[in-house]
Amino acid sequence: MFILTATDTGGVYAVSNDKNQKQVHIFEEEDDAFRYAEMLKAEDYEDDLEILQIDANIVAMNCDKYGYHYSVVKKDDLVIPP
Repeated sequence: MFILTATDTGGVYAVSNDKNQKQVHIFEEEDDAFRYAEMLKAEDYEDDLEILQIDANIVAMNCDKYGYHYSVVKKDDLVIPP
């Protein structure tokens, strides 16, 4: 599993969901994480992002601890940056 993190701070990239809550995307496929990062770059997202391979359970525990939500982006899902 993969997430996007800021290269300068190491912070995890999160979006606001439809309830205005922070949500972390956990990608099953590295290619999908890369594609999402490239779409952000094309939209002039200001931070440089890198792809980090992670244990999804650790991300889920941290999200619960800090009040974030998360979603698992499966191989056949299409996720477009806001």
